Amino acid sequence: MWLLVLNRSSGKGRANLRCQEFINLCNKDGVKYLIIDESNADKTEKSIEYQLKRGDIDAVIAFGGDGLVSLCLQHVCATSIKFSVIPCGTGNDFARSIGTHNKRVVDIYKSMKADNEIALDAALAKAGANHRWYVQVLSSGFDASVNKVANNIKWPRGRIKYTLAMLSILTRFKSIDYEIKFAAEKLSTPAMLVAVANGSTYGGGMRILPDASYTDAKLDLIWVEPVSKITLLSIFPRVFFGTHVKHPAVHVITAVQFSINAKTAAYADGEYVGNLPIDISVIPGALNSWICK
Repeated sequence: MWLLVLNRSSGKGRANLRCQEFINLCNKDGVKYLIIDESNADKTEKSIEYQLKRGDIDAVIAFGGDGLVSLCLQHVCATSIKFSVIPCGTGNDFARSIGTHNKRVVDIYKSMKADNEIALDAALAKAGANHRWYVQVLSSGFDASVNKVANNIKWPRGRIKYTLAMLSILTRFKSIDYEIKFAAEKLSTPAMLVAVANGSTYGGGMRILPDASYTDAKLDLIWVEPVSKITLLSIFPRVFFGTHVKHPAVHVITAVQFSINAKTAAYADGEYVGNLPIDISVIPGALNSWICK
């Protein structure tokens, strides 16, 4: 049984159209499915919880954007349930990674039917009593502030809203003192931002940690030294190509677990996690999915 989770408002109605096309394919092949089509995220989450208690759900397929992906991840990670997304939002970073971005619904469906399965790593972030799974990037500092502002920008959509958000906070942002623990080491440093990646991109294709991988059982952490606003402005466009990591003020650390403390908040895959301190661990093979070829 496949559980189809629809965010009807995503993509200005595009999610509903793509979901109906997918349903038609299921009906043609006799694939059994259930549909969740609720009016808000809270109701959607409760419906997912209720349906998964049935015990006969093999897969969860999201029709929406990154917010819906993040919501679904909280229920499918560390289970045997497969997960995929037919993207209808603006960022679609996970969809890019598994090959469903800019693909026809019929091609995504055929890939699922062909059972092109893959086990992907996921990251688990713990901030106080809040636990949150994510697959892409957890951010804090400057980019978390950008994320917070961008979440409130309804138009324009896509990458440009992150650029606008960055420009809006650039002049007033100051570096933050961080304490970062990993392996047997501890780093105390001021930084403009600290981000921990399981996947290589966020914000609609920005390659914040270009060497991060879903299948290496590791996390990549990036931190940026305090720099002038002009320097930060010059570094930012390079994130779209992944070349910013070559800048002398940019540092990358690889480990399986990080503990981070600072007077700031963290966002994972664009969703608020909580105030630091925070612990982040990689859980190898925690997410079962399909690769759309």
